[in-house]
Amino acid sequence: MEKERIDYNLIEAVIAQDRKAQFQLFELTKKMVYSLAFRILNDEDTAHDVLQDTFVKVFQEIKNLKHPEALVSWMKTITARKAVEKAKKQIVFEKLSSAEDQCEDHFEAWFDAELLDQAIRSLPPGSRAVFMLVEVEGYPHQEVGKMLGISESTSKSQLNYAKNLLKTRIKTLLQA
Repeated sequence: MEKERIDYNLIEAVIAQDRKAQFQLFELTKKMVYSLAFRILNDEDTAHDVLQDTFVKVFQEIKNLKHPEALVSWMKTITARKAVEKAKKQIVFEKLSSAEDQCEDHFEAWFDAELLDQAIRSLPPGSRAVFMLVEVEGYPHQEVGKMLGISESTSKSQLNYAKNLLKTRIKTLLQA
């Protein structure tokens, strides 16, 4: 995405419902929106639905955006919430024991982005959603809990569980 091409003039034109400006904003940000939706959902069709829903909401609500410089973050928030909304039925949180709540931060192996992406995509839906929202998008556990309808401590436990699973799966993939 080219942030330098999303300037105040483009945002003003989108607010004025200029179709060319809307298309330009779509073209500049569609990969970011789709990528976030896909990483949370792990389903191409549903991610495309979220892409569409996100832009409908952006174009309807952009007139209420108080800080145009926050456009990209605002769009990411809309995307994350739309993805979580779509995934509510498929996101199941596994019961975790207290032993699984602990996660060591040391990982001594080299791996590439493709391997990491494969491991993340293999996570259970609930753990994957928490991992993506906290570790990748930077949401605090409290907000993730509200989005997903879980407690803050469940969010933290699911994150640790996801990290442990990622380590195990990456080690397994590295040995293959």
